[in-house]
Amino acid sequence: MNIKEGILNGKAIIIASVIVFMTIPAGAYEWNGKIGATLRGPILSPLIRGTDYSNFNGSYEHFMMGWNGEIDFKFGLSRSVVLNLSGAYTTTYDDTTATTDQSFKLNNSDDAFIQLKGIRTGLEGQYYFLPERNVQPFLLLGLGLDFWKLETVGGGQSYNVSDLGGRVGAGINFWIGERFSLDLQGRFTYGLANLSTGVPDSLYGPGDWSEWKTRPFQGYLEPSIGLTVFFTGPRDSDKDGIKDKFDQCPDTPYGALVDRYGCPLDEDGDGVYDGLDVCPDTPQGAIVDITGCPLDTDKDGIFDGLDKCPDTPLGVDVDVRGCPLDTDGDGVPDFKDKQPNTPAGAIVDADGVALDADGDGVPDGVDKCDMTPPGVAVDAFGCPVAKPLTEKIILNIKYAPGSFEPDRAARSVLDEIVQTMTAYPSLKIEINGYTDALGSERTNLRLSRKRAEAVMQYLLDHGVAGDRMTAHGYGEDPKFFLGDNSTDEGRQKNRRVEIVPVQQ
Repeated sequence: MNIKEGILNGKAIIIASVIVFMTIPAGAYEWNGKIGATLRGPILSPLIRGTDYSNFNGSYEHFMMGWNGEIDFKFGLSRSVVLNLSGAYTTTYDDTTATTDQSFKLNNSDDAFIQLKGIRTGLEGQYYFLPERNVQPFLLLGLGLDFWKLETVGGGQSYNVSDLGGRVGAGINFWIGERFSLDLQGRFTYGLANLSTGVPDSLYGPGDWSEWKTRPFQGYLEPSIGLTVFFTGPRDSDKDGIKDKFDQCPDTPYGALVDRYGCPLDEDGDGVYDGLDVCPDTPQGAIVDITGCPLDTDKDGIFDGLDKCPDTPLGVDVDVRGCPLDTDGDGVPDFKDKQPNTPAGAIVDADGVALDADGDGVPDGVDKCDMTPPGVAVDAFGCPVAKPLTEKIILNIKYAPGSFEPDRAARSVLDEIVQTMTAYPSLKIEINGYTDALGSERTNLRLSRKRAEAVMQYLLDHGVAGDRMTAHGYGEDPKFFLGDNSTDEGRQKNRRVEIVPVQQ
């Protein structure tokens, strides 16, 4: 087989392998920083020019496909680029009877004249496509330094040759876990220069081993399978899936989920990393245990850290802040409040009972007249219903004959004055009596005084203290007349008792 046919067959093997292994699902490991050793084989196929060599009474092809064993050392430079240093041992025989297809016939020594042995070294750069997958096609390019030895079979003669060759190839790599990989590779080496030779020109007729055009083979094809074992590689000390050299948070706890930089995620911000957080939706600000679940020390349904009243007794209803309900807003929670419907603004004691210092039924804090005397009727604000006495009151009393007692209408007014006097303890009054001009002046003076005293007595009888009142009679003193004494209407106005406030 010639060189062109060998290359085409090698390409066909590689393409078929790629099609098969591209169906394997992804799950790659990085090349970057890895160091590994590869065992490779099993065959090498010399690519022969044809039946251009003569000896032993005819033209024939020389070397058959032989056994090949290789060890490679790989150094990962990046995710896709690998430096490969190789050393190989090859052995095969020629066939003095064959004229075609030697390159793909497995060697044997039956008709051999020469055994070919080779120690071959090489340095290659390999580029791996699809670094994110566990199936990675690759290309290679490099140089090889080959040391060949030709020994006559049974004759004891040996000759040495050293060559420099260029290498190209392709293949597909399949990861088997982080420590192993398997690859299928086709590599072609073609001679670039003969460095030395000790082969005589007459070994196979007139051929000169120092000239490529007269060499028995000018290149070789190596279809191979390689198994790589990695001794080291990028470390992932915290086992978070991000290699140490890229990990910005190298001490992530085992099991925590991380971002692309290797830093733990904590979506709910509770301080327990995602992946370790048993309760991943904890509200912001809640205090959690080591599993990431919120604490609720007082068992009120509001998490610690959000609970403004963390010592709520067990079973007590609380609001959204975790504080016991206080329906009437008096500052005493419902579970303690003995008066749960206290008016808004009322001052209460420790039991939630409204205080009422003046005992008027209106709680302190609501009571706008907080010193109301006992028994005084008050309004909703705790102020006396009776209005303050700010102006004098005139009583035009219709007296029965011979009587000084107030009539019914007057008594009704006086009852209101009693309430006012009771409601306003500092109020003092003067009670002044007046008459018309009929009768004697002396009689009228006495009559006016008696009438004023009768009013004061009525008030005394109804609880008004005597030191809060004075009574005077002014008789028919003209300066106090309100009406014309010549008419009934005028005289009626003049016959009166006036109640005048003198101190509030």
